[in-house]
Amino acid sequence: MPGQTIEVIIPVRDMADHLPGLLRPLLDQLSDGDRVTVVDDASDDDTAAVARSLGANVITLAKGGGPYYARQVAASRSAADILLFIDGRCRPLPGLLDAHRALQSQPGIVLSCTNVHTLSGPTLAARMAAKMQPFMLPRGGGAMKAVVGLVPPRPDYYPTCNLGIDRIAFEKVDGFRAMRGGGDLDICWRIQDQSLGTIGTDTRVLMEWEPRASLRDLASQWKRYGNSNAYIRWAHRNDNLAKVDPASSYVSPSEAWATARTELRRSPSELAAIAVLGLAFQYGYFAAQFKRSEFEMPVPIEITGDAEAR
Repeated sequence: MPGQTIEVIIPVRDMADHLPGLLRPLLDQLSDGDRVTVVDDASDDDTAAVARSLGANVITLAKGGGPYYARQVAASRSAADILLFIDGRCRPLPGLLDAHRALQSQPGIVLSCTNVHTLSGPTLAARMAAKMQPFMLPRGGGAMKAVVGLVPPRPDYYPTCNLGIDRIAFEKVDGFRAMRGGGDLDICWRIQDQSLGTIGTDTRVLMEWEPRASLRDLASQWKRYGNSNAYIRWAHRNDNLAKVDPASSYVSPSEAWATARTELRRSPSELAAIAVLGLAFQYGYFAAQFKRSEFEMPVPIEITGDAEAR
């Protein structure tokens, strides 16, 4: 349906400086009935004020609940046909919204994504992220395959840096589960496992992504990936995940990791940085294993009274 409406949902915390480059090109693409909602997850800076001044709808959270909670708050209030989840580091390019609209107008498509190109920068961390290109779809078309160990039986998924979800399908699976990371993979699997539809992909680069500038922040990101990998393995423990290799991130396919190891051989500092990321991932993964008693049966996120729309 060409007339499908889209609500773009963006969870952010202390990202006021990122918002102009994110929101201006996005707001230029809106059609009748579309809107952009920024969920300010208990920021200490001017995130909410900047988002509002640029023309976005703003929901403020009194206390930080994490990105999936923030997404769930906005999605639970939406009446749009398509929920498009992106994040504060995204830089939309012309045609992004129309591409998601076109994909989701196809029969059986309830999930959608386009290619996301990771930008480079002056720091080692930024250059590494650009070489890895963790969000790029495979050359020659086709969807990104399930990337928890690239297990063939599992459905495709795409990260919430550029993931469109049909609102009805989203509601039928009760939205995101209560988890700090891996919620994008989890909801894509649940939607497809319940035969609600499949994922459609547009391999054009219609989004750019600004990487973290410091190696410390990048390592922290990979630690979260390791933790999420452990949780996903547990949550889907009956889904043939015994073959999953814990050395591969749920966000970056193992082929991207292998590419990084071979292409970043030009300096000792780059090799050391690769080792740091690998250790960070392993630490996050095995730390989660030791805290497995904290794992609970995944449940839908419950929306509390700490959100205020402005």
